[in-house]
Amino acid sequence: MTETRISVKNPDPQIPPAEDYSLTVDGKEVFVYTCDVANYAILSGQGTMEVEITSNKPFKTVKVRPLISGIIPRIEGNRVSFTVEGPRKLSVEFDDDILNPLFILINPMEEARPKKGDDKVHYFESGKVYDIGEMELHEGDTVYIDEGAVVYGSFCAYRANNLIIKGRGILNGSKWHRQGDVQQKQMIKLVECKNVTIEGITIVDGPNWHVVPIACEDVVIKDLNVITFVMTGDGIDVVGSEDVSISNCFVRSNDDCVAIKAVDYQHEAGHKNVKNVRISDSVFWNAEFGNALEIGYETRCDEISNIVFENCDVIRSEFEGYQSGGTFTIHNGDRAHIRNVRYDNIRVEDSREKLIDIKVQFSQYSRDEERGQVSDIVFNNIQVVDGPFPVSIIRGYDADHMIRDITIKDMVVHGEEIKSANQCRMVVELSKNINFE
Repeated sequence: MTETRISVKNPDPQIPPAEDYSLTVDGKEVFVYTCDVANYAILSGQGTMEVEITSNKPFKTVKVRPLISGIIPRIEGNRVSFTVEGPRKLSVEFDDDILNPLFILINPMEEARPKKGDDKVHYFESGKVYDIGEMELHEGDTVYIDEGAVVYGSFCAYRANNLIIKGRGILNGSKWHRQGDVQQKQMIKLVECKNVTIEGITIVDGPNWHVVPIACEDVVIKDLNVITFVMTGDGIDVVGSEDVSISNCFVRSNDDCVAIKAVDYQHEAGHKNVKNVRISDSVFWNAEFGNALEIGYETRCDEISNIVFENCDVIRSEFEGYQSGGTFTIHNGDRAHIRNVRYDNIRVEDSREKLIDIKVQFSQYSRDEERGQVSDIVFNNIQVVDGPFPVSIIRGYDADHMIRDITIKDMVVHGEEIKSANQCRMVVELSKNINFE
């Protein structure tokens, strides 16, 4: 049985509705928001849903990504319709226009909500607009942004455990970046916190990195949507943290979608190792800058290990042009040993610059004098299903800092099995044991 709950009408007159599209799901109107890089609709649902989109601009073709969804839209005049099984995160693109897509972000139904008025619950009500600036959270706090609530501002926490940030509403950072006030502001910044859950909200238009656990432990990020505009607008940055799970997320970023790093920060959080990070069941769109699935550049720790990317769809990894842009990237710019990284069951639909880019190097972001190591990396069941077939690069630094033991198995590009570096269009330098299976 289908169960849906449609998001309420946008309560903020400062956020205009989309001019180009209107949307219904199961015959109910869904408000379509707009921002600098996309139109987007947010709803919750489980089961089979009928979607109908009306376009106010003429078009000839429509494509629904990720392609694994198997959705073939029906076109009748200026209307597009299709059936979708929710929950699902979709990008609907008219005439291959990547500058004006419609994101339909269907999250699971909420299992439970905190009670308004309970101790340590910050409750942002549906149908209201809030301007909170930067709100600091403390031990045991819960933030709940209800569906239809818009919160302008950001959240931070320092050495505070047992935190929850959840809901189906919007956290909006546009007031900062439109004023040119980036100042390294991050939409959710957590430093040395344990037992953290971030779930279900949509974060848009922040001025810098968006979700940033720094030196944290036991972090769960799920059902999150991130849509970014600015050049430094990373989606999720895991910095010096361990035991982190990222699942069922949608990230459209103008820089790295997900980046795993170790960077010096205040509050004695620098130089912590990174371990046990899993990114799964998510959809990524990397726009002009940065990379889709990135480890680096800042790797100022002893070890980054046990990292897994699995069952994800990279629907876009656009051309950057600064020799670093790519889909699967490890850029070891400092001293860390990056090891035991696995990419498993990932589909790539539009990779414009590099497919795999693994380097030990000195870069503009490097601070350590010693170069690092990269070893024991596995790519399993990687499929390039659409778009170009880009080059790949695996390059060590020198004889003492070589890249070692890379296994690429069951890679398929445009239906062809890839069994060698030459067939993969891959340059290999200062590296050992690069194996195709």
